[in-house]
Amino acid sequence: MTAGLRALLLPDEPQEGRFHEEMRQLSQGALRVIGGTEIAIAIFILIAQSVTGVLFPEQTASAGALVPGHLWQALFVTLVGLLTLASARTWLGRQHPAFLLCFSAWLSSAVLIALSLVLTPHFSDAYISVHITTVVLVAITVSPLRPVHTLLLGFAIWLCYLAAFLAGGVAGVLDRDAWDPSHLAFLLMLTLLSTALAGVFYTQRTQTYRAQQENVRVAQDLAAAQARALLSENAISVGKLAAALTHELNTPLGALKSSVDTMVVLAAKQATAPLETQQRLVTMQAELRHSVNCSMERLKNVIARLQRFMDLGHTERQAIDLNELLADVALLLKPSICDKVQLEFRLKPVPRLHCRPQQLTTVFSSLLSNAIDAVNAEGRILISTERVDSMVCVKIQDNGRGMDAAELESIFDPGFKVTAGRVSTGNWSLFSSRQIVFEHGGEIQIVSTPGKGTTVDVLLPI
Repeated sequence: MTAGLRALLLPDEPQEGRFHEEMRQLSQGALRVIGGTEIAIAIFILIAQSVTGVLFPEQTASAGALVPGHLWQALFVTLVGLLTLASARTWLGRQHPAFLLCFSAWLSSAVLIALSLVLTPHFSDAYISVHITTVVLVAITVSPLRPVHTLLLGFAIWLCYLAAFLAGGVAGVLDRDAWDPSHLAFLLMLTLLSTALAGVFYTQRTQTYRAQQENVRVAQDLAAAQARALLSENAISVGKLAAALTHELNTPLGALKSSVDTMVVLAAKQATAPLETQQRLVTMQAELRHSVNCSMERLKNVIARLQRFMDLGHTERQAIDLNELLADVALLLKPSICDKVQLEFRLKPVPRLHCRPQQLTTVFSSLLSNAIDAVNAEGRILISTERVDSMVCVKIQDNGRGMDAAELESIFDPGFKVTAGRVSTGNWSLFSSRQIVFEHGGEIQIVSTPGKGTTVDVLLPI
């Protein structure tokens, strides 16, 4: 029982500075609310009592002494509310708002009880119960008060009322027939009820916080997994790029080496050659210089492609020619394309696209790799571009094995699968590709028919 009571009054909470900071900020806002509530209820009750006096003068004529008492009560309670609002701007209000909130609720109630004892000892004032009930319920609703704090607040108000009742009776200023002792039972019941409600509200707040933190953690894990998948895709692409570059660089390098070696030999011969052969050697050297320039230009283009793909740290948007980017991707995947796979291009002139070219290179490399796998080393892949209103549409179409409706429905869902006893990722490349396209303000659509092929449309804003 003791453990259950302790769990009720001191519920388990996250031991994180962020949680306590969030609770402190909520209490700081609640401190302003409780101050405004104290002012509003004082003014409302005063107006209500005045209106009742006007509408039912015969019932309130004998209670004329209540009018100045109610004015003083409203004035002092309003003053407490103003002080509470002012304290919210102080250092104490920013650092310990829950303490000030409880103190304000107790002080306004104690002031009201004391003034009722001094100014209206011969009248039962229901305003006290209304004020205490409203302030306590508002406090536990808008502020993340722990149940133990709510219990202490209610018990302190109850003790204050009991002390006033006993002191008034001993001093002989209290009319026992007017001051109903059942108010003590009501306040005790209110204390227990508000403590239970505070426990429910506090538990809900802690559960909500834990759920939010779990969602943040899952989102971070998902982002990290996406980043790892993207890096894995980039690593695979780099390997394919290295294979493609081996062929692209060897040819111009071989021609360049041969031309330079030949030019050295011709230069040596020209120094001792007779006059009639000088002109022929000069012509040969000019042809070799042209071959050197062509080889250098080809190497320059290859290096430019390499820079466009490898500059992964460059995240700024750039204006690029999408057709050139697709040509680079095709070159990247050239070693993995079987001779039986027919790769066709229908690239129409499209406006330059402001994008992150490294990310789009990864997207189209992944989509084209999937198309190559789908045609199973024999088939046809068509890559086309065209402008559609304010978008550029890139279409990658293959006549491979295709997909059924069930597989197509979950094509973008990331996950894991077990293959030959090893855990591998599934659909992460497509998931990452869709995320990249979404970040560029575009969309990706896939239509597929089993046995007939798949068409992927990537729409990107101009």
